[in-house]
Amino acid sequence: MSESAVAFGGAGSVAAGRRVMFQRSDPAGAKRAAHLVTVGEQCVGRRVVVSVDGELDISNAGELSAAIENAGSRAFEIWLDLSATTFMDSSALHAMAQARDRLSRANVGIALICPDGPILRLLKLTGFDRMFPIHVSRTAANHATAA
Repeated sequence: MSESAVAFGGAGSVAAGRRVMFQRSDPAGAKRAAHLVTVGEQCVGRRVVVSVDGELDISNAGELSAAIENAGSRAFEIWLDLSATTFMDSSALHAMAQARDRLSRANVGIALICPDGPILRLLKLTGFDRMFPIHVSRTAANHATAA
């Protein structure tokens, strides 16, 4: 698996973030041209938004877990934005559940941003809607936090 990071945000910006692309290798070791998932991070005060664009499966669930854990080391709250996630399997669900358990012991909250669609249906079918607060958008999550 290959990892490349690109920093964005400039001096004096309110939020700084990074994007990391994870690529899958085939059995012969050659890298695939298309990316499987891109994980972005944006810090706003002591809240970190981790956004996932693409497919989450066994090949990158460890990286998802690491991104959540890394964000949790500097935040009082994490929003995991799954709005651009196109596929998720049980290994990604497991990574999210484990991260939630570790973060809750450190008093770090985690909420999911997930609009209506197949990912939300998966979260509801597996009971994750009872484990995590789920909001349809970042705006809705912000309103719920302010209330």
